[in-house]
Amino acid sequence: MNKLLTLGLALAATASASAQFVRLEVDYIDNMGKVPGDTYRVYAVMENEGDILDAVYGEASAALKVSSTKPFYQHPKGGALSADIQRYDTTLDETLLYDSWVTIGAEDNYMNAVSGFIMEDALAVFDQGNELATNDGAWFVTPDKRQAAAGPSKRILLMQLTSQGEISGLINLHGRTKAVLDSEGNPVGAPEVIQSEGLTFVCKRPR
Repeated sequence: MNKLLTLGLALAATASASAQFVRLEVDYIDNMGKVPGDTYRVYAVMENEGDILDAVYGEASAALKVSSTKPFYQHPKGGALSADIQRYDTTLDETLLYDSWVTIGAEDNYMNAVSGFIMEDALAVFDQGNELATNDGAWFVTPDKRQAAAGPSKRILLMQLTSQGEISGLINLHGRTKAVLDSEGNPVGAPEVIQSEGLTFVCKRPR
């Protein structure tokens, strides 16, 4: 069995229907010129508060690629995953705040369980400032983690990217809708799978 399919089966809710998220959103982050280039954050906007996003993936039929025409800014103390960013270190060196990384819902190491799934080589390449690409891997969290659930804004953070070049991405998302509970707190029915492929974004500085 394909390794990524195995991950998908482990994360998927037991549901036959497929719900959809709303859209991707890109925010420009003012780094005040502390690092070279512009900084952006990319979010998945879910339909409802409490919806779960547990994986951003690439596979043979739906590749993943995040690239820039110039290298991504990578701080020596940072890493390819947001969990590599030590919160204490950001208080000592503000430039670490603008490191490039991928995530699900969390921006530093505090209570952050994001991990790569058969993506060690791809993440290592990204951590050197190059594009992040895979056709058989994912970054993920298990769906029971708080960071996987959409808050009141319905947005879930996916990545932060800093570069002097033009940034674009092609990604795929997997998750599930929030659980519906009865008056006694018991689940009513099974949540629906959320799976969207071929999602694109472009990072542009506001004029």
